[in-house]
Amino acid sequence: MTMLPEEFDQFASQMSDPQECALMRDFIAHFANPVRLKLLCRLVRGGRLCVNELVEETGEKQSTVSQQLKQLQMARMVHREREGNRVYYSVSSPVVRETMRFFASISSRMDG
Repeated sequence: MTMLPEEFDQFASQMSDPQECALMRDFIAHFANPVRLKLLCRLVRGGRLCVNELVEETGEKQSTVSQQLKQLQMARMVHREREGNRVYYSVSSPVVRETMRFFASISSRMDG
């Protein structure tokens, strides 16, 4: 995924706008939380999972998973769907999927 000079120029121009920069900062901040990052990894890989499955897969407490899913939902990064007494979550944004793919591609090249 190589960024063309025109794309980078457009991005650099957007980042000179304080509002655009704040939007980018807020988007990136959702990935900076380790629990949210784990949840997004599981959802990108697993498609559609309920809270219990996410608790089991991440090893986090149910309350923590629910709290972080709420944050992701408020940011419109995940979609919530109720079926009976179960609530399922899935990644709702192609941008989130692309970002997670980007993280996966660079993780093997990181030192440490």
